[in-house]
Amino acid sequence: MSSKILLQKIFYKALKNVQAKTIIQKNIAIDENLLHIADQNIPLKSFKNLYIFSVGKAGYDMAKEAEHILGSYIKGGVSVSLKNKKLSYIKTCQSSHPKVSAKSFKCATQMIKELKKLTSDDLFIFFLSGGASAMIEKPIDNLSLEEFQKISDALLVSGVDIKALNTVRKSISAIKGGKLAKVCKAQGYVLVLSDVIGDDLKTIGSAPMLDKRFPHYIIGNNTIALEGAKNYIKNYVEKTKILTTSLDTNSKKGAKYICSEIEKYDKLYDSFCLLIGGETILEVKGDGVGGRNSELALRLLMSKCVTKDISILCAGSDGVDGNSSANGAFVEYELLNKSKKKKLDPKRYLKTNDSATFFQKLGSGFITGLTGTNVMDFVIILKQTKRE
Repeated sequence: MSSKILLQKIFYKALKNVQAKTIIQKNIAIDENLLHIADQNIPLKSFKNLYIFSVGKAGYDMAKEAEHILGSYIKGGVSVSLKNKKLSYIKTCQSSHPKVSAKSFKCATQMIKELKKLTSDDLFIFFLSGGASAMIEKPIDNLSLEEFQKISDALLVSGVDIKALNTVRKSISAIKGGKLAKVCKAQGYVLVLSDVIGDDLKTIGSAPMLDKRFPHYIIGNNTIALEGAKNYIKNYVEKTKILTTSLDTNSKKGAKYICSEIEKYDKLYDSFCLLIGGETILEVKGDGVGGRNSELALRLLMSKCVTKDISILCAGSDGVDGNSSANGAFVEYELLNKSKKKKLDPKRYLKTNDSATFFQKLGSGFITGLTGTNVMDFVIILKQTKRE
């Protein structure tokens, strides 16, 4: 099996563990008398109507799977996502990401309207996933859409991490930081697909429903994803290890850390798979095409820690890498020679934030399309060929 094919298989095994079908089936069930939500068993007679709300990159898929399980028990709700698709029992609203737009305001207005309809006798399940911060938004009083967009857009290219980004977003939002929860009188549960390091509930989606009345449950995260990858690949290599699920630094330091780990394990094992989760921080200075995964991949290629036996895949779990159509890139030993033959200078592509174009020209871009989930990024390092 080629390294590219095996790297892809590992990626998709990680992805499967945090896709909507998997995590919703594990956390939602219903029988004649009880509704099962995470570790809670709720008598059906204890509430009048059941509503489903969802927002984020996994918003549509999570709501759709809930419909498969709960069917006509659902009396309404709203699902906000990037998809322009309908559901049977739940209203849908297509929004935008990563930039806040008029669609974000429209979907937020619809979400608020439907939440306000619920009474204290009703019950809701709210699915929250990454991307929610941009997909539903209502600015504080006296702040216009244009002003809000300018602030939000500046933050996106500033190089600040997600926690700092969402802190500022909360301060200028009328729904973030638990403010959306205040419009709802019903009882409810929030099931969370985490896209932040440490699963900080104050940060995920900018915490629109964070309120002591509504219990929050992490039902999917980077660790759960990489455990799925580890269980798959452990039978193919001598050593498998999740190095960290908290990679949180710029791409230059991230590449240095990864190379040091590769060198360490390369001396000890004939074959291995090292798994890393998290997100590197990308500061946009050029006008090229790419994102944090392709830039990290380019830095790893330039670091020359990839040997003939070692290959790497850097990819986002959501299927998106910056402003490119790719999700990330493969790093293989022969790429440097290929780039020299094609007269492609990696330093120039790095300087102009054009890393995705570099890998695309070498046929090493990784394209998945939207995955319907989001648990940060994966770095998969594979040493496959045994020493003689």
